[in-house]
Amino acid sequence: MGRIPDEDIAKVREASDLAAVVQETVSLRQRGRLWWGLCPFHAEKTPSFKIDPATQLWYCFGCSEGGDVIRYVMRRDNLEFADSVRLLAERARIEIREEGTGLARGEKERLQDACAAAADFYHKRLVSGRDPGATAAREYLAGRGFGSETAKRFHLGYAPSGRDELARSLTAQGVTADELVAANLAVRADDGRLKDRFFNRVMFPIEDLAGKTIAFGGRVIGEGHPKYLNSQETPVFHKSDNLYGLSWARNPLAMSGTAIVVEGYTDVIALHEAGITNAVATLGTALSARHVRILARFAKRVVYLFDGDEAGQRAADRAAGFLDLQATPEASEGKVDFRVAVIPGSADPADFVTEAGAEALRGLVDDSPPLLRFLLDRRLADGDPATPEGRSVALRSAAGVLAGLRGSILAHDYIEYVAGRLLVDHDTVEAAIRETTARVQVGTGRADDTRPEGKPRTRLDMEALVELEVLALAARYPMVRPEARELLAEDLVTDPDRAALLSSIIEAGDATGAGLLSMIEQRRPGSAEVLSAASVDEPTREQAEPVFTDLAGRLREIGLRRRISALQARMRALDPRQDRQEYDQAFAEAAELRKRLERERSESASSDITEA
Repeated sequence: MGRIPDEDIAKVREASDLAAVVQETVSLRQRGRLWWGLCPFHAEKTPSFKIDPATQLWYCFGCSEGGDVIRYVMRRDNLEFADSVRLLAERARIEIREEGTGLARGEKERLQDACAAAADFYHKRLVSGRDPGATAAREYLAGRGFGSETAKRFHLGYAPSGRDELARSLTAQGVTADELVAANLAVRADDGRLKDRFFNRVMFPIEDLAGKTIAFGGRVIGEGHPKYLNSQETPVFHKSDNLYGLSWARNPLAMSGTAIVVEGYTDVIALHEAGITNAVATLGTALSARHVRILARFAKRVVYLFDGDEAGQRAADRAAGFLDLQATPEASEGKVDFRVAVIPGSADPADFVTEAGAEALRGLVDDSPPLLRFLLDRRLADGDPATPEGRSVALRSAAGVLAGLRGSILAHDYIEYVAGRLLVDHDTVEAAIRETTARVQVGTGRADDTRPEGKPRTRLDMEALVELEVLALAARYPMVRPEARELLAEDLVTDPDRAALLSSIIEAGDATGAGLLSMIEQRRPGSAEVLSAASVDEPTREQAEPVFTDLAGRLREIGLRRRISALQARMRALDPRQDRQEYDQAFAEAAELRKRLERERSESASSDITEA
């Protein structure tokens, strides 16, 4: 799907009242100007979830989550940003245009409606068709253990052997020829006539995350090529953005924390029928990093389940592409626990769960080794550890797996694992990894340290809390923005992200509310989440300027204390006799700063007495 223009995102944000959206699933009570309720994102008995109608921001003091209406829908429905905007646009009946697709939302809905009508057509032909093809389709499904109830539950279908039956049926329902072609339900023949894209196949409807049919997979009945035929890319369907069964599995994924990925439509259906409802499948392609990121929104453990034949083993080896720093403990919240399970023998998951039962398959999943260990075991088998030559081959092969994780805790632990398996020492494995890394660098020109710089989540200290208060007041009351500019000029907002956000607020002129959020989100995505963490005790308009002045005074005091502490640390590192001049200079600077700190405190106290 294409990029949604910023102006359309702003329209959606401004048309979506936050309290109204939240009240669709959360009971709220108004206290003063704020709304309060039980947080939908963690278990609690006392309401700590607040909504500020003036800023259109929400925040939970229990789990420290917050943001605007788009962020709320993202958290509530496990959606990405663009999908949340689309959902809110549909709710507000706003038509958005997505750059790069040339289609307005209404046109996309017509393509989705065409796919839904096609699914109904195929399903009806499967369950009630009397022709030999429909009978053969039912017999094929029965042979896989899928009866009429399964066909109904998963809306399975049959594409008849006639080459234009679907096209004629949907055209009679008002679907245009261009829409049939755009949805990849039909193709144009050389003479210009429409021909059905799918014929003489068992049909598997593919749904998006919201449960709308957007594409199909078709399995040929009898002999034919290709055995499986999938919809091509369309304006509403992208293989890398979808997984078969995800719309049914999303809740079980979130509840179990584990996603089971298989390679076939019938595998997904068989597992779901056996009660293993957290299973999904790729759509005729290998599992991609994009797929893993989608699954990671619901589950932090991904188990790739492969057939036991050689093709399945090779597919498992290709999963090495998912070994990056997201798999390490350093990735923290972004970490994905990627594991591999291989079906014994040559059975596929559907056959295995039918013959061995659901508990046996769950056991395979529970006992699945981490991807890294699985790959290392495969590489270590490349050489005979009983001979020096074999150990050398196995060591080079294993080092190639570990090179991309060099420097991480995970790599350090597995260096010991490889050393133990090959009966060599830690330094020997380290040297092999360094050699492999150097070889890769020469071939690619990449820097040695490719690890992304991640920012750890830190506890909010007093300075951070005051800076957040400053941000909140500046966002709500334009009259304090000139004084906020002075704080930036004095470098008193020390956090770079909050300083940049404050600068964006100042540059927004007199904008407030949803209009301000739209402007600063364009410049600094994620700003709403930062602003939402501000204190609940925002002052009235009359109180705003004196409160802001007080906050500015606190930041100046904090800045002075920081400078005094730095000077004291420097003095402790000096020898008062040998470094007398430098020591005395630091002492004098610290004394002067203490006087300034006392003046700041006195002025603040005088201000408090006057206000009282």
